[in-house]
Amino acid sequence: MLAKEFIIALGTHNQAKRAAVVLASGIEPICHAVPSGVADQPLSENETIIGAINRAKHVLAAEPQADIGLGLEGGLTYDETHTQQWYLFSVCAAWDGKQLFVGKGLYFPIPNPIGEKLQQGGIELRHIIDELSSTVGSNHKDGAYGLFTEGRITRSDVFRDAVIAALTPFQSSFYK
Repeated sequence: MLAKEFIIALGTHNQAKRAAVVLASGIEPICHAVPSGVADQPLSENETIIGAINRAKHVLAAEPQADIGLGLEGGLTYDETHTQQWYLFSVCAAWDGKQLFVGKGLYFPIPNPIGEKLQQGGIELRHIIDELSSTVGSNHKDGAYGLFTEGRITRSDVFRDAVIAALTPFQSSFYK
């Protein structure tokens, strides 16, 4: 855990992402909605990472009193080499104004028809999950992970792991 006086700025108001930061760090972040600069539904690992980095840099600029800016971005990628499967994953970028680190969460297979529908454009995964789960705002709650695993893994869980990975170089003496 980070020192309680450490100030974290998070580039979103999303409640699942906010909870992930609290779980990972023990700190309530200052939430500020900032642009990702990528599609609302990133469909590649690179695009997802760029979105997370953009959010981390934009939120630190917007909240200069913070020690670190975090950008969390969820995306999908298609593995054409090994499994011919769509995967949902989470990325956290951590930026302190000098150093940038990226942590990645679990890569989770999703049903290929969902990935194919997203690839056609015009819809985000959250809308599909809301429809499948008969809910609204699933992306602020357990998300696709929670639906597919019946709550055994949640959106906050996978973002928590990505946040821990991205913050570790700022905390551990092994990176100094």
